[in-house]
Parts: sequence; structure tokens; C-alpha cells
Amino acid sequence: MASILTSAIIVNAKASVTNYQTTVQGLYDELNSLISQLTASNFMGDASSGFSEFFKTKATPALVDNLIAPERSLAAGINNMLESIKTQLLDTVDPQLGEINKDPTKAQ
Repeated sequence: MASILTSAIIVNAKASVTNYQTTVQGLYDELNSLISQLTASNFMGDASSGFSEFFKTKATPALVDNLIAPERSLAAGINNMLESIKTQLLDTVDPQLGEINKDPTKAQ
């Protein structure tokens, strides 16, 4: 079944992205806390410091920077795309086509 794209759909999609970002950040914070506790008390030595370094340099960028960072992540890209769809299609093209449909003499 076809659906009509509306501003409400865009708003809901952006809210879902925000919810996703919040959830991922919360899960990352929990994981980071567990890793910090583990490497500070029960897991020591070179293996511990190597694991901490791996988590900071490999896992954190994958989990935070690539997924939810405000400027350059997947979530930021999706939000930018949704805003572009709203601005360019719903706020610009649709009203222009509406005016043309109301008064065909405006068509160029």
C-alpha cells in the first residue's frame, strides 16, 4: 500500500533517530563503566592495558563516533537526510506544485 510522505512522518523518523542515539549512548556508557571497573580491579597487567587501549581506540570509535556522534555519524547523516527531504521536498516542491495545480497558468 502506498503512503503519503508528510512532515509528521519526518518528525517521527527524527524522533526515532534521537531515541536510537539515546539508547546507544546509554548502552555504551554501561559497557564503558563495566570495562573501566574490570580493568581497574580484577584484570591487571599488560593484557588489561592492551584491552583498555583496544576499547578506547577501536571499540569506542565504532560504537560512538560512527553511530551516534552529533556531527559525523550514521545517526547524524540520517538526521541530515531527513531534514533535507523535509526542506527540499515537503517545504519547497510540494507548495510549488500546489500553486501550479491551483493555477495552471503559473506553469512554465
